[in-house]
Amino acid sequence: MRRFIFVIGIITTMLIVFSMFFGFKPKFELKEHTEISSIVAPKLIDEKYLLEPIEPMDIKAEAALLMNAITGDILYDKNSDVSLPIASMSKIMSQLIVLEAIEQGEIKWDDVVPISDYAYTISHQPGYASVLLDADTHYTVEQLFHAMAIRSANGATIALAEYVAGSEQKFVQMMNEKAEQLQLHSASFVNSTGLTNSDFLGFHRVGSENDMNMMSAKDLAFLSQYVLLHYPEILQITKKHDIRFGEEIYTNSNWMLPGLEVPFTDLDLTFPGVDGLKTGFTDESGYCFTGTMQFDDKRVISVVIGTEEIEDRFLVTKQLYEKVIETNG
Repeated sequence: MRRFIFVIGIITTMLIVFSMFFGFKPKFELKEHTEISSIVAPKLIDEKYLLEPIEPMDIKAEAALLMNAITGDILYDKNSDVSLPIASMSKIMSQLIVLEAIEQGEIKWDDVVPISDYAYTISHQPGYASVLLDADTHYTVEQLFHAMAIRSANGATIALAEYVAGSEQKFVQMMNEKAEQLQLHSASFVNSTGLTNSDFLGFHRVGSENDMNMMSAKDLAFLSQYVLLHYPEILQITKKHDIRFGEEIYTNSNWMLPGLEVPFTDLDLTFPGVDGLKTGFTDESGYCFTGTMQFDDKRVISVVIGTEEIEDRFLVTKQLYEKVIETNG
């Protein structure tokens, strides 16, 4: 019931925001009311934004989910209620905390962020989605946020967490409090990045050495929906093909972006309409991807957790996208 009330509560706000995002206008004033029934709610949404669920498919992933981004309707579900390691998809929550801090005037995009020994060290670890940070260089919140959102940079994420909250430990507390507020009951955060604590070279401050961030595919989808509802401008960042940092150019970790050239695979993993959202990988989580794609007047959010190969998370997502378009074309 609490989840239902939460979803109904955001639907009315969502319609206003998505009216700007998709260019439609409600025919009447919408008012939030916690007693609105599930029968009435769909009538508030124009039929052209509704989507039919897709037929059962053989999805090679530990968990997967496809959601109508406007209505929150679940279109495909495989083990989506199971809390699993989510690796760098954790950064969706980190991005939300930073965006809220900016909106509330606590920090600004052009603020200069100091680089701690912790952030510097993690940024220079091979295989850590590294965007190399220089302790003597001045970086803005905007630069670090782009590195986090586009390249999944762990050092940049840590630097932002420390700047927003004073320490990563306090930032993690904010992440968990936000998850509780949004009723994401499967969520448990022990760091800002999604790495397993044992990867932090002794820097971890929350939980045990073997702890990691956990969440279900369904809660990740609801979190992503919330972020897109309140901060749709984030897609202007996540759809960028690359980021320049110092003398280096780093390619977006989302290989599904239309027109993106990836030198690491011969497969064409791009898909029309994809403009976000976040990849992830650890040994514990496998390869993961939370994506979003727009076609016609519709938008979907997908979550794939636990594929074996780096390309598989995108191939599975592509299966879901092709099927939802075929079903609703």
